[in-house]
Amino acid sequence: MAELIRSVIKEELQETNQIIRALRDGQEELKAQMEGLSLDVHKLHGELAAVRQERQRDRDVSDIRAGRTEREILEIKSRLDHLEQQDN
Repeated sequence: MAELIRSVIKEELQETNQIIRALRDGQEELKAQMEGLSLDVHKLHGELAAVRQERQRDRDVSDIRAGRTEREILEIKSRLDHLEQQDN
């Protein structure tokens, strides 16, 4: 009877160890996946920051060009006004 109990306990212990190993392996796999996702997030964060900087540069260039265009328009209007005054 004692031998039967030992045999059952040994089988249960082996099953428990197998379950623990499977859980540990699954945990390691999840950990590796999480590290991969973390790297992806950091990469995307860097790419997003670069895109934001590029957009800001584009806006700055557009603002400079708009300012130049506005000055040129004012100069042209001023010349036209001057020409109209000369004609009158």
